[in-house]
Amino acid sequence: MTTGRSPRFTASGVPPLSDIDRPAPPCPGAFPLPPAPSGSRPSAHSAFTLIELLVVVAIMGIIMTIAVPFMHNSLERRSGMDGAVRDVLEACEQARQFAILQQTAQELRIRPHEGVLEVGTAPAHVDGPGGALSSPDLAGNDWRAVDNRAPGPQPAVAGKAGSFQTRLPDGVVIEAILAAGEDATDSELARVRFYPNGTSDEMNLVLYRPETNERRQLWLEIVTGLADLETDPTKFRLH
Repeated sequence: MTTGRSPRFTASGVPPLSDIDRPAPPCPGAFPLPPAPSGSRPSAHSAFTLIELLVVVAIMGIIMTIAVPFMHNSLERRSGMDGAVRDVLEACEQARQFAILQQTAQELRIRPHEGVLEVGTAPAHVDGPGGALSSPDLAGNDWRAVDNRAPGPQPAVAGKAGSFQTRLPDGVVIEAILAAGEDATDSELARVRFYPNGTSDEMNLVLYRPETNERRQLWLEIVTGLADLETDPTKFRLH
């Protein structure tokens, strides 16, 4: 005969809640679970804190601040007087770099009436022994540094177009241009040479935008082949 307390049932045949909620006795040798911290409730979904969200927003803002100007400059076509100045400076820089890196004279071809600037290999002209490029000063002496070329006659090279080409923005015209000592304002084509030793022919160019009455003057330092800019019309070089 067994002894013990029989489970109690309600009138509906379901054990009372006191018997259901009573925890079962622990199994022998089992490790007890740590008690849950008071006031804590398990969460079904994890979430970001306000500080974490603010940090992410700050990082995105920094990235956008850096990236937007570069994207704007690359996607938007250059316009206005500033765009025209950048086009001329870039064309001069490209011609100078090509001449030095390729050790071949390059030619900046400017079409004043069309506003087109193009850089290409200059057709070689031979003056004197060794095929040296002649550029005498007022006294008739050649002042340029010696080009780094192999001795002996150099083959003539036909002009090759297409190394670099750009067109001035709408509304900006070439008001005056002096190329290689000649006034080429009314010419169909003006030619300016850049040499392998970093020098260049003389160039003096004035850009004009009638809509805003803006003028900019750009010229080349013939010893260095670098372009310079003047924004004040009262200081323009008159030569």
